[in-house]
Amino acid sequence: MTTRTRPGLSFIAGALAETGRAAIHGLAWAVLVTTMAPLVAAFAAFAGGFIGSVTGASLARTRLRTSVVAFGAIVAVVFVVWLRWALTGGSTLAALIGPVGAMRASAVLTAFLCPVIVSATLRTSSSRRAIFAVLELLLVAVAFTQLFIPHRDGAINRPFYLADWIIALGWDPTWLFLFMGGTVTVFGLVLLLQEQRFGRALLNLGVVGLLLALIVIATPMVGMPPTPPGGGGLGLRPDEAEGRNGDKGQKQERQGPSAGELEFRNKYSSGGARVPVAVVLFHDDYSPPSGVYYFRQGAFSQYNGRKLVTSGRQDVDRDLIPHFPTRPMEIADAPPMNENRGPLETTIALMVDHTRPFALEAPIEVEPMQNPYPNRFRRVYRATSGVLTSDYNAMLDSRLGSPKWSKDQWAHYTEAPPDPRYQELAIEIASKLPDELADNQVAKAFSVASWLSREGIYSLKNEHSGAEDPTASFLFGDLTGYCVHFAHAATYLMRSLDVPTRVATGYAVSESARQGGSSLLLSGAASHAWPEIYVDGFGWVVLDVYPLRALDPPEQPMDPDLQRLLGELARGASPLPLSATDLPKIKELARRVTMTVGAWLLMLLGATLVFLYGVKAWRRLAPQWAPIASLPRVVYRAELDRIGEVSVLRAPGESRESFATRIRDQVPAFERLTQAHISSAFGRHELDSGSLREDAEGVRRDIRQRFSSWKRFLGFITPWSWLHSK
Repeated sequence: MTTRTRPGLSFIAGALAETGRAAIHGLAWAVLVTTMAPLVAAFAAFAGGFIGSVTGASLARTRLRTSVVAFGAIVAVVFVVWLRWALTGGSTLAALIGPVGAMRASAVLTAFLCPVIVSATLRTSSSRRAIFAVLELLLVAVAFTQLFIPHRDGAINRPFYLADWIIALGWDPTWLFLFMGGTVTVFGLVLLLQEQRFGRALLNLGVVGLLLALIVIATPMVGMPPTPPGGGGLGLRPDEAEGRNGDKGQKQERQGPSAGELEFRNKYSSGGARVPVAVVLFHDDYSPPSGVYYFRQGAFSQYNGRKLVTSGRQDVDRDLIPHFPTRPMEIADAPPMNENRGPLETTIALMVDHTRPFALEAPIEVEPMQNPYPNRFRRVYRATSGVLTSDYNAMLDSRLGSPKWSKDQWAHYTEAPPDPRYQELAIEIASKLPDELADNQVAKAFSVASWLSREGIYSLKNEHSGAEDPTASFLFGDLTGYCVHFAHAATYLMRSLDVPTRVATGYAVSESARQGGSSLLLSGAASHAWPEIYVDGFGWVVLDVYPLRALDPPEQPMDPDLQRLLGELARGASPLPLSATDLPKIKELARRVTMTVGAWLLMLLGATLVFLYGVKAWRRLAPQWAPIASLPRVVYRAELDRIGEVSVLRAPGESRESFATRIRDQVPAFERLTQAHISSAFGRHELDSGSLREDAEGVRRDIRQRFSSWKRFLGFITPWSWLHSK
């Protein structure tokens, strides 16, 4: 009678668990490096994390003190920093492969060595003291959470392989990212905790899965995590310190200083940088003459003795949108539609709160729109604008100002500081015009903008805000400043030449940022201030200053794929939760998920079978090429596997000799093979490869004689049969 035993999987389970931990380390490092280095560096980081984890597990079994390992890690990191500096600091390597190649090589080398060092140290420490496992958990949590965190700078379109098919169904992929981020993070943490009991680990995973499901169900009730607010910019959006909730925020939006005046700052930040704040849909193609789309939100035309602020008069700046529309609304002093301007419809979806609405150039009419995605957009409205269709040269023959203006209105738009230096500089700049344009007021305004572009230096870091007149400090000083300085300087100089001018604020985005699509994404970095002049027949015209020199790096364009995605959502993606009409989408989603999960499971199953069959074949064929010293062991192991295939197994606690004696009637040749194996292990047997192979052939003959062909065949095709051997 044979005795079955429970599969002896302790060694295999331990090896697989250690491999899983190493893989989690590698994935965590790859995720962290992906956003900072090229793809090859991410692969290097994975390899480094994997090798470091395995190395740390080996170090933990040595007598090397943990403090010595930690000190060695510090020294190794310092060496890596020095090596990176050596590779990029004019070394021989840089001379051989060029500076770009040296930078890439150093990045890959750093991405490999740092994970090796850190993971080895973490793994050694956590293996010896459970408290240090927290550091491992922190590494995994930070890595995977930042990979799938929702609203990461609004980039809900990445990674594409996950987002694209969710978007194709009309849904927001943020929900998928939220669930996947939590699932992957918790799975990695549970794997690192390495529960000894399978049932307890399964219970923990079940509880975690239940909690994640509750998060997904409860999220529609409390809302998704909010989009980064993006800061106030030039007063275009409520300031982060105010406007969060309650009356304080409402007061800031209505009458806060940032909404009524422009601040001169020594270290200016546009607020929010690359965080998306709005998406604009163009209903028709339009190419602006200046190559830049200007979205006007506010205007500053009243001089208060120090700078320009929002006017308190009721008869000026009436071309702005006064408030967010609740019904179709016409703008009072909209420019006329003629050969110089044409209508263009746009839909504007705001992703963060704004102090007031904005529109392209000169709005004519605005109306509210139904918000297709309240979880994504704060407000949606449509604006019809009179966009400039003729070039700037056509303005040279036009008059400045409006014939409908009163003397007070003219005086309002031409009031300049009393400092005589403004008029002196303005006259000097205008004197450089050709004789035929010497009396042309429009040409004089152009010459001022051109002079400032040529002489000025753009920089967000300046030292003018503390001056009594910051514009004079800028203009008659180092001519270094940002858009608020240039806009004020241009306005004062033009007004000194009797040109009606004001400062406008909003967003300015290059036409090239559209990437040929119909949507345009606005970020906090696009906040801008610019001068405008009033030309009869044109209305208020943007006459911006473009400094030829800049101390700050240019702003990078927004992600075109994110721009396209948000444009599609603004056109009318169906929001969650799902309704009964979405059943076909649910079926399609289930089909895609099933196919995706099924494909991964099949790949995993295939890889597992290849591994099991590979080990089985290796154990079976090892006697063919094993050295003479190892032959007794590998021959014994191969025949023990064959005996296990027909369900003849050694009982727990049973010695090898007792097992061979017990199965003597079934496989008599195995007893001689067992004796040879044991004698060889203790060095008491003279090795004879011929007799070993004869005994092995005897075992195979006994199995063929005493067990049916069907049973032998089933054992042969079972890939895990070798796991029963012990």
